[in-house]
Order: sequence, then structure tokens, then C-alpha cells
Amino acid sequence: MRVLKQKKMYEGQRDMLYNQTFNLDQVSFAAEGLKDAQQTMTALKSANKELKGMMKTVKIQDIDNLQDEMMDLMDVSSEIQDSLGRSYNVPDDIDEDDLMGELDALEADMGNETEADGVPSYLQPDKEPDLDEELDLPPPPGRTTTGAQPERAAQKADDEWGLPAVPRASLRG
Repeated sequence: MRVLKQKKMYEGQRDMLYNQTFNLDQVSFAAEGLKDAQQTMTALKSANKELKGMMKTVKIQDIDNLQDEMMDLMDVSSEIQDSLGRSYNVPDDIDEDDLMGELDALEADMGNETEADGVPSYLQPDKEPDLDEELDLPPPPGRTTTGAQPERAAQKADDEWGLPAVPRASLRG
């Protein structure tokens, strides 16, 4: 029985210590909150003072005047651009239908130049005889030689990139 009384007494003391610790934690938390509030107030006062000082240098009338000047400058700039962009020798009475008719005629002319495969004539291969044979030029890379230069093909073989092949004797492994 005595042990049970001691146990209850210890539990009571424990609960009392828990409550005291809880109360101390609450007081500590409240003190920290007040310190934070004081720092916040100090920062707000400082910011308020700085803003008031800055507002003394900024006048709304100056801002309005500056905006008006900017609008005037933008208008002048627009007038300059319009003046510089003016066309010379272009009549004002150009008819859109006439221009579209000319465009359609040009498209029709271009359509006549293309053949059935849709490639314009200026992109199609030449139908004239090849002048390379007359000029005695080497073949382009990647092509086999035909025609006037069989002796060059016999002299030097090309590798897969069209460059002269390196003789095997010169390769050392």
C-alpha cells in the first residue's frame, strides 16, 4: 500500500513538473513572439521613414510631365518613321484586283516552266552537252569516272569519300 501511495505521489510530482515545464514553454514562446514583434515594428518604422524620405523627392507632377514628354517623343518618332517609310513613284490609286491579276499571271507563267514532276525548269538538269569533257576536269567526289578520263581512274582509286585512296604500303599498323 505504501508503494502505491509513493507511486501516486511521484505521478503527482511528475504531472506538476510537466505543467510547470508547459507553463515555462508558453512564457518562453510568448517572450520570443514579443521580441519578433518588436523587431518587426522597428523594421516597419525604418521602412516607413525611408519611404517618406523617398516620397519627398518624387513628385507626381514630375512623373506626369515625364510621361507627357515621352508621349510627344513617341509621336515624333512615329511621324519620322512614317516619313521614312513613304514610297516614291508608287501611285496612290493602285487597284488590288489589278495586282492580284498580275500575280495570277506570274504564277501561271511559273506553272508553265515546271514539268510534270513539279520541279521548275531552272532546277532541272541541263539538256546541253556536258562541258566537263571539254575542260578535262576531274570527276566530282563520289562519282565513277566515265568518258574522257579513264586514265586518271586507272592511276588513282578513290575511297568512300571520293578522296584518293592511300596506298597500302604507306599504311603501317
